[in-house]
Amino acid sequence: MAEKITEKLYGGAITLEHLPDSHRYRIEGSKEYLLSVTACTGIIDKSRFLIPWAVGLAEKHLRLFLESNTGPFTVEEIVPIIEEAVRQHQIKKEQAASIGDMVHAYAEAFALAVIHRSDVPSIPDDSDERVRAGINAFLNWFNEHDVRFQHAEKLIYSRVHGYAGLVDAIATVNGKRMLIDYKTAKGVYTEMRYQVAGYCLAYEEENGEVLDGAVILHFDKESGVCTPYEYSKEDFRVDESAFLACLALKRREKELAKA
Repeated sequence: MAEKITEKLYGGAITLEHLPDSHRYRIEGSKEYLLSVTACTGIIDKSRFLIPWAVGLAEKHLRLFLESNTGPFTVEEIVPIIEEAVRQHQIKKEQAASIGDMVHAYAEAFALAVIHRSDVPSIPDDSDERVRAGINAFLNWFNEHDVRFQHAEKLIYSRVHGYAGLVDAIATVNGKRMLIDYKTAKGVYTEMRYQVAGYCLAYEEENGEVLDGAVILHFDKESGVCTPYEYSKEDFRVDESAFLACLALKRREKELAKA
């Protein structure tokens, strides 16, 4: 079990606790867990993207079998193939997750090393070539821009709206104060913009400063390739209302579940 993380916020007035294993947050001394940024935006339905992808994987698996084998087939022979086909999306997800997660973990460790002026982590010699490609792409982004990390793995909490989260990094990028969010999903979806807006809103509330924008660094799950998506402060100002709508809806859903 991962160790509990605590951080003092708002000049020491608030101590926020984070339980990484369960992705939960609460104020020290409280028994109530806070809604998290990702839990709020998780209420958005992503099936319109995932269902066609899953169906496509199942179709490909069945076509490959039929192209390699001639029938007729008995029920006992074909049923296991169908079962394998319907599991392809889960198999693919599990295989790909580790690639993006490893690149994500390296980026976090790298930022912490830069902040603390310690040795940056080396790329493991035995790592998958796709992981190495992703890490090198991240390092290329870092080296091609004037990136100066100030925070990594930064806990955030909004006293006004009552939610919490974990920001991957805060950095000055080419002279602009930016919030950085690492993503390892299959693509970059609208809910990620709303997450970034929620992080920015809470960070600015606590620190009394206005960020210039945000960067989503997307690590492809299959190739590891790192692609930056930059958003201006005007972008996430528009997205704040969408995030707050997700927050209100998630809070109401929880209330009705207890009723």
